[in-house]
Amino acid sequence: MGSTMIPFTSDSCDAGYFDIASLNPNMGEWSVSVKILNCWSVSRGSGRELNMILGDKHFTQIQAVVRDELIDNYFSRLIVDEWTLVQSINMCSSRTYFNLTEFVSILSGIVNPNICVDVVGKVVNVRELVFVPSVEHSHEGYFELYFGLRDTECIHLEYSLTGDLAVEFYDLWKRRSRNTVICIIRFVKLELSQERRWRCTNVSGCTRIMLNPDLSITDEMLCWNPENDQVPIITRKENAME
Repeated sequence: MGSTMIPFTSDSCDAGYFDIASLNPNMGEWSVSVKILNCWSVSRGSGRELNMILGDKHFTQIQAVVRDELIDNYFSRLIVDEWTLVQSINMCSSRTYFNLTEFVSILSGIVNPNICVDVVGKVVNVRELVFVPSVEHSHEGYFELYFGLRDTECIHLEYSLTGDLAVEFYDLWKRRSRNTVICIIRFVKLELSQERRWRCTNVSGCTRIMLNPDLSITDEMLCWNPENDQVPIITRKENAME
């Protein structure tokens, strides 16, 4: 990524810069105005690379990569939730991308488990966080958590989280300030388990969990789910599913 990044505000998204949907790998260099949605580092052999998720004013998202030799040039200017101008970038095809996903699309089976998606829904039926011991090493294992999400079409999906994601979700849940909780899981891979639950996989540490974030989608879903709509908690006492 041999490009220039210039900080600016969303009001600076004026003419002269392309939208993400207009970018084409088969053409030359491009300049885009984007917001940095997420940023994380990945080790690649003896080196590293910096991965980003960028979004434009039309809510279209794209993945961007800064190679090892250029990370120091850009790292201090990469601030999550800030807008920036990215100039003179080269486009290439990629097998991974990020998009918002409706529950009906998940149920229909069209969601590719190798593609990161964003999931939004009302939290229901949160079970207790449990520690699952390793079969080979009794003192090792991982944390696991089961819960449900419901969308505005009343479609209910069961999910599971493991490891640090499970602990993070459970801690946020226990500290919630209201009965109705809207959850956004960003940049996550979904796999259907044998128990017919959707396993949420953290990808290179980029997955983000937000409960009742200060976003318009949260307000919309909270209006649809009034405060007196109680969310039951089911205590999970065994490792095996009932």
